[in-house]
Amino acid sequence: MSEIIRLPQLLRDAEVRAGSFDQETNTIDVIFTTGATVRRVSWMDGEFDEELVVNAKSVRLDRLNAGAPFLDTHGQWSLGDVIGAVVRGSATIKGGKGLAKIQLSNAPDAADRVARIKEGTVSNISVGYRIHTVETTERKGKIPLRRVIDWEPWEISAVPIPADPGAQVRSGSNEALYACRVMSSTEDQNAIRRLRMTMAQRQIELAR
Repeated sequence: MSEIIRLPQLLRDAEVRAGSFDQETNTIDVIFTTGATVRRVSWMDGEFDEELVVNAKSVRLDRLNAGAPFLDTHGQWSLGDVIGAVVRGSATIKGGKGLAKIQLSNAPDAADRVARIKEGTVSNISVGYRIHTVETTERKGKIPLRRVIDWEPWEISAVPIPADPGAQVRSGSNEALYACRVMSSTEDQNAIRRLRMTMAQRQIELAR
């Protein structure tokens, strides 16, 4: 049992791997996800916990490995927002973490921002991603759990303050929304099947 909802691009905290700047190649290494469960708030559904499933089957790495942009604070309206790019083929999943190498720009208009990353005064990053499929579980006495079992990182950004993992951007008239399939968890589906079987049995007994 599933339904289709529409969601904007979402954001999550990520991190620069300490001491990873390589002066010779002008690159840094980043951990773009650990899959940690975070509390989110939806204007439609209220509070829920979101868990990103991090494995080779669940994370679509094509965009990152094609050279996805490294942006200044998720900017997307100017080429000046691009201060680097993911090194092609460097994004991978290891030990429940998403890893990638970032090629920093040598362009003059990016020099001040790149310099802050090199010196370590800008060390916070964030990943923007699209959700394709979530599996929901209703938990008695707790808020629902949404396990994101199919998702796609689109870009990585340097940010002054990490993205609030509990924040979900309210959709504006100019904000793109993307289809997301919502599935009930296997546990919930089994409970529904058992309920339907019980009801069918009762109907048979009443008809006798």
